[in-house]
Amino acid sequence: MSKPDDYLWDRSGPADPDVQRLEELMSPLAHDRPLDELRMKRPKRRAPWIAGIAVAVAAAAVLVLWLRTRSSAPCSGDDGFAFTAKGGTVGCNDGTVASGRLPVGGTLDTGTASAQIVIAAIGTAELAPGTRIRLDVSVENKRQQLHLEHGRMHARVTAPPRIFAITTPSTGVTDLGCEYTVEIDAKGKGWIEVQSGRVELETSAPAVIVAPACTTARMREGKQPSVPTYTGATPALRAAVIDFEDGKAGALARVLELATKDDAITLATLAVLGADRELVLSRLAVLSPPPGGITIRDAVANAAVLEKWREDIILGMVVASLEYDGKCPQN
Repeated sequence: MSKPDDYLWDRSGPADPDVQRLEELMSPLAHDRPLDELRMKRPKRRAPWIAGIAVAVAAAAVLVLWLRTRSSAPCSGDDGFAFTAKGGTVGCNDGTVASGRLPVGGTLDTGTASAQIVIAAIGTAELAPGTRIRLDVSVENKRQQLHLEHGRMHARVTAPPRIFAITTPSTGVTDLGCEYTVEIDAKGKGWIEVQSGRVELETSAPAVIVAPACTTARMREGKQPSVPTYTGATPALRAAVIDFEDGKAGALARVLELATKDDAITLATLAVLGADRELVLSRLAVLSPPPGGITIRDAVANAAVLEKWREDIILGMVVASLEYDGKCPQN
């Protein structure tokens, strides 16, 4: 750097005449106060990634709060059977809700309202006021099933047999593709009426009680369910059946005397359960003759042959019920 140039930097060296003239012209504009270092410092700009992190943290906090609120709401998950309350709210686990999903192990209590529950993709169940149910998983076949603790439930299922079942304090009901209403109290006393199709009622015996369309059966506390009777059966026949199941003398003779062709399912079930089989089947043959090739002697000696006879009666009732459109004859 030359000596004249030094003047421009630190005023050392000889002054250039042109530079001096320019300084004189601009001297009125010269700064004559001390420099304020604090005011001259520019604020540091935050890096863009710091702002991004702050936004992400805030969003995560909101998400966690939402998930915590959602998960703590009763019966608000994605698994289980969906339900909707009618005429108010219902109790689900420890909360009160208008709708939701009943999880496995969860309980639903309708209280003073009613509710509809969707049974997966195979049907629905209408729950009356004062009904309490629980969703279970059967250990034996891994299927989901409802346990009716007490109250009344009307179920309609369109699925292959044994896909759905319910349990009660006294017996189990296996759905064979049907529509039915069941009412039970906390001790296991109640009844079931089948409007279409058929159900199997669990017993302690090897034999199975089948209740087809347009029949009812009593649920009995501490005992197996009663034999099914036709919905249009006379009160006298129903009373005779109750007396027989209570062990009263002469009751079976009264049942056989009062039975009509519409009561064939009652006699067939009595025979399957072992009640004086030859006597019962002799009367049944008059009311509902066995299908071709079956004799009373064969049915008495062979349970499989007797089952064919009962199945013929059941199918006849299921087909006949199609004309009733779910409104079975009543007496």
